[in-house]
Amino acid sequence: MENAVSRLTVAPSTSSWIESKGDDERERPLPFLDFLVNDRPLRDLLDVPEDWEQKPLYETTALRDDWRPKAVMDYLDRLLGILPADYDDGRVSVLLCPVCGDLWCGALSMELTLSPQTVTWQNFGWQGDADDDEPQPFPERSFTFDRSEYEQLLRDLREHYKKRALMPQPVRAGLRLLGLGSVTR
Repeated sequence: MENAVSRLTVAPSTSSWIESKGDDERERPLPFLDFLVNDRPLRDLLDVPEDWEQKPLYETTALRDDWRPKAVMDYLDRLLGILPADYDDGRVSVLLCPVCGDLWCGALSMELTLSPQTVTWQNFGWQGDADDDEPQPFPERSFTFDRSEYEQLLRDLREHYKKRALMPQPVRAGLRLLGLGSVTR
């Protein structure tokens, strides 16, 4: 089934991280839109290496209402092949640090291949920072999508974040608190 054309969609999901303030710790939920491949979360389809310290993957996509809309649009533009890749080796990040989204914290990256008819995500691996030449590879897995459907999904998401970028930050924060205009709920 590796060579079959898969369907890429998104769905609301939640990750979390433990916020520490002195002796007080609390789990902070982080809502985001997760990538689904044939209705299954991408993270569930990847075989995390046995020696991996962190199971399951808790990183998120950049499809979050609490991150700057411009950063989310840049993320989508990299996945569309419009902007250069995140890494010098041409790889694009898919899942990022759930706290800040910084590549220096590490990211699940992959090779993005665009053909006239399809888009392929392949050779997934973990990379630490933008200068990381050698990602820690995950077991071989690839996903191929119909290019027109893939681009339509990502352009629709980009349009949502573009509209959010036109709103003043206090308005975006208020909408997020009220759960209005969100794609993650």
